[in-house]
Amino acid sequence: MDNHAHVKHPKEAFQAAKNRRRRDNKLLYYNDIVLEWITNHVLASVILFDIALIVPLLTLHAPDTVKITLGVISGSWIQWWALPALQRSQNKTQAQNEAKAEVDHETLTYLAKLQDEQMAELKGIAEILRNLKNT
Repeated sequence: MDNHAHVKHPKEAFQAAKNRRRRDNKLLYYNDIVLEWITNHVLASVILFDIALIVPLLTLHAPDTVKITLGVISGSWIQWWALPALQRSQNKTQAQNEAKAEVDHETLTYLAKLQDEQMAELKGIAEILRNLKNT
């Protein structure tokens, strides 16, 4: 699809916001990069690690109290990494939605202004036609 001078892609707005964060606070920018890498690469392997930890608990020949204790510890481990990862994912989605809303607003504002200009021009043409008809 061709680009238009008055219509931006949401990715452009999202990237511009990212660049502003980079310029304003380098520490937060690099923190975001690290968190994004962890979210995209490490969390899948952590899920597999947790599955590998929990599944043997089901077959472990130990008292139920030991299984429950190990289950609670592994559950705490899951919460330790899963909740921040979910929050990061939610923040990223929200930022993308805000970028899309900003681009949609700019586009609709441009279209409304263009429509106003066209209506003014049509009124002028109608006035000229009325004057020609009356003469």
